[in-house]
Amino acid sequence: MASLLRRLARPAVLIPLGVPVGLYTFAKLNPDAASAYYKRGFAWACARSTESNNKKLQELKQDMFTGLKEQDGGSSSLQVLEIGAGSGANFKYFPPGTSVIAVDPNPHFDQYLKENSDEYPEVKVTKFVVAGAEDMADVAEGSVDAVVCTLVLCSVHDVDAVLGEVKRVLKPGGKFYFLEHVRHPTQAWVQSLQDILTPVFRVLSDGCQPNRETWKHVDSAGFSDVQYKIEGNLRPKVIMQILYGTATK
Repeated sequence: MASLLRRLARPAVLIPLGVPVGLYTFAKLNPDAASAYYKRGFAWACARSTESNNKKLQELKQDMFTGLKEQDGGSSSLQVLEIGAGSGANFKYFPPGTSVIAVDPNPHFDQYLKENSDEYPEVKVTKFVVAGAEDMADVAEGSVDAVVCTLVLCSVHDVDAVLGEVKRVLKPGGKFYFLEHVRHPTQAWVQSLQDILTPVFRVLSDGCQPNRETWKHVDSAGFSDVQYKIEGNLRPKVIMQILYGTATK
């Protein structure tokens, strides 16, 4: 009986492990083909997980976006640029009347963004820019009241370049609202596991690097005021060290 159970247990372990390993191998050997399929699939997966992700991060987002509502002050004329807008997961936290410039390098998010816009008609998407956040030339300097970025800086090519663009497009006194999963600030075993998993995450999760010390980049970006917290009580611990806060131009 014990021998039979061992034989049955093997495929139960090997099959789930084989899926990510197979996808990783395919992506490494066929990067162009993988990218064509992946971008479409990634947009679909993110759109379908919007509700569950918001539920997990609900308290942190409510805390962070309180400042956005205070910044609006009931004027219903807030101009927001959202980096990595994806399917519009943050629209539920924006004040009514907010106008949004959505920036995302994945063009397949456009259809899901429209679906979420229909669900939150009080938030108006005025422009969808297919671009990386390192160069948002289509957005004028000093043109937006706030920039929003959630779970994006882990996957950009150059964090410092992105923060430079954030400062450029913000009006004087404008605010940058960010929420990112980052490297564990103290626990060595978590840091080691994050380092081991990072190459796999980069391939399977659109360039995500869970071992980035993003707070150091924000601290050195030259904002006039920076305030943030790191929440480490979410699970799984290896990817849910959440940095969230605001930075003022």
